[in-house]
Amino acid sequence: MEMIDMLKKVPLFAELNEGELKAVAALAKSIEMRKKNIVFQEFDIGDSMYVILNGEVKVSTYSADGREVVLALLGKGSFFGELSLLDAEPRSATVTTMSDAKLAHIRRRDLSPLLLEQPAITLKILKELAIRLRRTSRVLERISSMDVPHRLYAYLTEHCQRFSQADDDGWYSTVLPTHQLLADQLSTSRETISRAISQLKKDGVLVQGEGRGKMRVDVDALEDRLDEF
Repeated sequence: MEMIDMLKKVPLFAELNEGELKAVAALAKSIEMRKKNIVFQEFDIGDSMYVILNGEVKVSTYSADGREVVLALLGKGSFFGELSLLDAEPRSATVTTMSDAKLAHIRRRDLSPLLLEQPAITLKILKELAIRLRRTSRVLERISSMDVPHRLYAYLTEHCQRFSQADDDGWYSTVLPTHQLLADQLSTSRETISRAISQLKKDGVLVQGEGRGKMRVDVDALEDRLDEF
């Protein structure tokens, strides 16, 4: 019952009825991992997907010169490794835990028959793949066409809108990734990101919020800057 209750909170499975949830839960094995452990590496043989029940993971790959490129940071309710449900190709990225994490591990050989029986689950996975493909396309477009400050404006805008809601005054309260993780995602250096964030603070677009690591963000101001680009 605990696995069913946890899967209910995952957007991928939220609309399934009790019987469908029970069928998925029966296939899932709960795994607990410590912070900074590798879940799987790029080019490993892929045969399963994972759902994040608690914690956060980093999805990354490496450029030809050995530099890490962070593709995404995923938190509770997200899933990864889903490409392995559709093909037998090696993993396309490395996934590392950013905190202690609890994952639900589901093997392709177990889930494939259920996907044929429950097209609602299949459609949800395909929808998420389309969303991630569009997001990746936007990231590549920004990196190729924008300077670092504007890449940061676009990232902060999307981050706030994805992971938080606007306060009554229209500002967003959120916890931002470290400067190094931002740099890795935006293909620049930590020092450059630090300077850009310092400037946003001076301009009053970023303000320290209440609570550890909290930051208040004027998304409207960021969008105005992007419109002017």
